[in-house]
Amino acid sequence: MSLLEDIQAAAVDSKSDLGTLLRMCKLLAARLGSQPLEDWLLWESNGYPDEVVVPDYRIWPVQLKGHFFGPFGSGIQNAPIPISLIPETVRDSYQNFRCRQSVAGIEETLSKNTGGVVQVSTGDLAFFLGDKVYQDQHCVQSWGEVSTGRLIELLNAVRNRILDFTLKVWKLAPDAGDNPKLSPGVIDSTKVSQIFHMTIYGSANVVGTAQDSTITLNVTTKDFTSLEKVLRENGIREEDVKELQAAITSDSEPKEKDKFGPRVSAWIGKMVQKAANGGWDIAIQAAGTLLANSIAKYYGWQ
Repeated sequence: MSLLEDIQAAAVDSKSDLGTLLRMCKLLAARLGSQPLEDWLLWESNGYPDEVVVPDYRIWPVQLKGHFFGPFGSGIQNAPIPISLIPETVRDSYQNFRCRQSVAGIEETLSKNTGGVVQVSTGDLAFFLGDKVYQDQHCVQSWGEVSTGRLIELLNAVRNRILDFTLKVWKLAPDAGDNPKLSPGVIDSTKVSQIFHMTIYGSANVVGTAQDSTITLNVTTKDFTSLEKVLRENGIREEDVKELQAAITSDSEPKEKDKFGPRVSAWIGKMVQKAANGGWDIAIQAAGTLLANSIAKYYGWQ
């Protein structure tokens, strides 16, 4: 069997070790020369750093709860905390839990959990809430709860995305990954990147060839987090994203539509040059369209 077929068989087998499957995929990623795939496998294996945007399948709604104590020994235990009491500016971070735990850590959590619910930290939320939730009751402890079913779904999502990715690559190049010296030439790295984004992140980002790319972007006006998510999903590295954020902050607000500031324009030029030189795994024409459209949406021009 080929490497692609070995990976597909392991992905289909629910009893196969997921850690071993990820390591097999790391070998494939190296042979295909796919940096986005290597990054994703690293984060799934070791956990997602705070500065990395997690995929949608790792974001879950949370039920907030807390312990409350009042005068004369009164109190309320395991009481729900209405999300409406949390300021809108930070509400999303409490309402939606972003799981950064490694696949191995998630499997360990599931092996030890018998209650069907996993508690997640809410930081200093209890201190902020104080006596704002229940009359004459002070919040002394808070936490979030998610169903263990979410963790099981996450592990299944990883398997399914690996299967979808390898099947699409296999249809184009059945021998891809079998010969380390020949694999990068068997299937174009740009095509590998396109397949990766469509199957792993589950969103249509850069689709088609350099000549006929179409782009669907989920960027919210003046929300840099949404812009960062799109850029990171399309293979732009963290240091380049931070450089863009600094450029947007440095440039004054554009006075005319579709006219970027000098630092933002310079950044776009630098990234297009990276694509031309092979430093960014994307077709050059697709790169220009992606950057111009996503930043334009950030400014509210589209």
